[in-house]
Amino acid sequence: MPLISVVIPVHNEAQNLKTSLPSLFRQVFKDIEVIAVDEESTDGSLELLRRHERAGRLQLLHSRHDDGPLVACNGGANHAVGDWLMFFDARDLLLFDHLSRMAEAIARFPDIELFINAYQCMSAQRGLIKVAPLPQGVLSRLSALTAYAHEDFIHPHAACLRRQRFLALGGFPERYPLGGEDYFWLKALCEIEAIHYDDTVTSLWQEAEGGLGSSDVLPPHPAQDLLDPYRQRLPRRERRQLLAAVNRKLLDWGMENKRRGHPVRPTLAALRLAGMTSELWPLLLRLALPQAWSRRLLGRSK
Repeated sequence: MPLISVVIPVHNEAQNLKTSLPSLFRQVFKDIEVIAVDEESTDGSLELLRRHERAGRLQLLHSRHDDGPLVACNGGANHAVGDWLMFFDARDLLLFDHLSRMAEAIARFPDIELFINAYQCMSAQRGLIKVAPLPQGVLSRLSALTAYAHEDFIHPHAACLRRQRFLALGGFPERYPLGGEDYFWLKALCEIEAIHYDDTVTSLWQEAEGGLGSSDVLPPHPAQDLLDPYRQRLPRRERRQLLAAVNRKLLDWGMENKRRGHPVRPTLAALRLAGMTSELWPLLLRLALPQAWSRRLLGRSK
């Protein structure tokens, strides 16, 4: 039985797979299974995956494209047999020791259920940045929620979660085609008492270009649905960091709606005053001000 099951949802990623899959297959750590879930690709991705399947490098499953990548990920996770799960994207690139560092940490801390590695993000707008300079080692739930209140330090390919815990959490929430991954990782942080963080960068995530059209309206982020279930379950300090994390996601999506010319009132109504931090107030001000004033203020803050 493999230690780690790597699940890859794929839809029309033939060009990216030519570079990302070799970075996975060349890992020093070999006690893994690779499960690719093709979502009705039409660009040659399916043929490429079939070649790798014939070579014994991966197992190939199938999912409907209309069902979305979260359904594909859940299907792969249900098929997996490894004790641990990692979700890989065709735009991810791994250094050779990415999985070996995960495995070493798992061996050192057998009671921990979620392991996170530092990663870098590359985008046309921001260049190459390291995400979340957090301290190395075991982080309490409070520390993890505090970190998430500042930025998205968890990325699926840079996270290794015990498979039984993933299943117990219900997997990725398929009812949220947008924001479902964020919802899941924040929910996991609320449920797990401690995580392990490795501050050595072992991977690169290439941010997708394009995405939703300018006419699409983002609803308030689904992370807000975590507030009611955890309002009474978390101690006060942890609850405040959860509120701050939810407010950050709401404001991020609110600013995106504002850039697209859509109303921001739903975002303003969803915010929780108790979760506002010194870092969030300037973003709230930019969101609430008229567009021309917001641009002027944003320019001054750079």
